[in-house]
Amino acid sequence: MKPIIGITFLSNIGDDTSNNYIKAISEFGGIPRTLYPGISKDTYIGIDGLLLTGGGDIHPSNFGEPYHPTLKYVDEARDELEIPLCQKAIEDDLPVFGICRGIQVMSVAMGGSLYQDIHAEYRQDALIHTQVDNEDSRHKIEVTDSLLNKLIGKRTDEVNSSHHQAVKDIGEGFVVTAHSTEDRVVEAIENPSKRFVLGVQYHPERMTQTAEFREHRRKLFEAFIEATSSS
Repeated sequence: MKPIIGITFLSNIGDDTSNNYIKAISEFGGIPRTLYPGISKDTYIGIDGLLLTGGGDIHPSNFGEPYHPTLKYVDEARDELEIPLCQKAIEDDLPVFGICRGIQVMSVAMGGSLYQDIHAEYRQDALIHTQVDNEDSRHKIEVTDSLLNKLIGKRTDEVNSSHHQAVKDIGEGFVVTAHSTEDRVVEAIENPSKRFVLGVQYHPERMTQTAEFREHRRKLFEAFIEATSSS
């Protein structure tokens, strides 16, 4: 029986961005179940894995900091959905895969914090991690000996990029397993005590432009679905 994957979204209005996640879960053997702000918390019952998707910024009250002027698309209702869901999933050892905003939610849910703007709070000379002319940026990452390394079979790789926030202090139970090669921005975190709890700062759901991107995408989603199949 195919596993049911809870996928968090900004709203119940479908768009191409949302469809990328749905298509990836379906392509690699899962059944998508969309989770929106305002849903009953009982929706958690019956899912075999949790996919935390990209989107707007997390309200800094969730990690004890004042509101930075560069924040955009903050949705406190989504914070209220995702943070408790992530905490419960990790507590229950349910497989969790976080993408872009998702890696940030994972860390904050376990007590971590964020750079609210990479250039303003981390390094003025950091790489451009946001989109340029509506296209994802690209850069190299370095991967430690980790689940991510085991899955992609590489210590360095190229990924896409579309974010202006980043993980600062990691949450309890997590280890950093990838950095941007040039500016050392956190690109992946994992909880090695769990079956599958992995967050990546990039967007594998839309890594389709090259054979290398498609292979990276495939390996991550297949591993996530395989982990959920044993839930």
